Amino acid sequence: MLHRLAVALAAALVAMPALAATKFTLATTNGPQDLSSRAMVRWKEAMQERSKGDLVMEFVSGGALGGDQELLQQLATNEIQAHIAGPVVVHRLLRDYQCLEAEFVYEDEAHGYRVWTGALGKEVSDRLRERFGIEIVGVGLRGARHVTANRAVREPGDLKGVKIRVTNPLRSQVFAAYGALPGNLPVSELYGALRQGVFDAQENPIPTIFGDRFYEVQSHINLTGHVQSYNVVTANSAFLKKLSAEQRRIYDETLKEAVDWLNKAVETESAELLAKMQKERGVEVVKSNVPAFRTIAEPIVKEFAQKNCKPGLLDDVRKAAATN
Repeated sequence: MLHRLAVALAAALVAMPALAATKFTLATTNGPQDLSSRAMVRWKEAMQERSKGDLVMEFVSGGALGGDQELLQQLATNEIQAHIAGPVVVHRLLRDYQCLEAEFVYEDEAHGYRVWTGALGKEVSDRLRERFGIEIVGVGLRGARHVTANRAVREPGDLKGVKIRVTNPLRSQVFAAYGALPGNLPVSELYGALRQGVFDAQENPIPTIFGDRFYEVQSHINLTGHVQSYNVVTANSAFLKKLSAEQRRIYDETLKEAVDWLNKAVETESAELLAKMQKERGVEVVKSNVPAFRTIAEPIVKEFAQKNCKPGLLDDVRKAAATN
């Protein structure tokens, strides 16, 4: 009798459906070869392996689900659950913090990273959670933004009359002061626009220039270094709350490992990517007169911040330069 009961119980357990895996979507406008995309694929694989298939990410790159504005809207409504990009969250959602990605506000890459991973970054995440139900779960290096064009840009005056794609109103003001003709366009459409001559130039970090293949349609990479940029991973807060303690532990641990890989890759591979673009396409790398670009940009950024950003934000940024 007991034997038959044990057999029946075992059969019932086998017949019970396995618990469904927790699935979520991470989307980005970055191309699949961008270092940030490669880092997210590493996260996806490590998270699924570590959780034994309990956490499954669908990774969608190249703007297949829309531009950053659309993706942030989808993130807020939980249509997607994660997003990675440069700091578009402050340009599109928290404009009183948009000067955290402005021309020459950081002394160097390490200074900006301290800001984004420190008290100001937490403040941004808290505001995003309060207003939009999303939050920052990771910040990685991205590299300085540089200008690509079909000409050498050594001095600001070399941009006179150049149609350049930029990403926000402040950058438009800065590049207009350099003499350029700035305009906006989704990054997913930028390659074609450069190839067709709709724009003469664009500006992005080295990994993005390589990952989105802009070097195929631009002859010069001009090292202006006008913005220190960072990869920001955001997530839907409601989705995060539904994770079990063990799922969240795996989620956080594997994301940190992916971001650590990204940081090392940005530091070590940027020079290699430059060399590869030179070898493959004969792209000319130009050392621009960075102080000349800074001199023009700084008063514009200061005035813009006074009118558009949280009072004292640039002072808080400067204070972070002295912290370890």
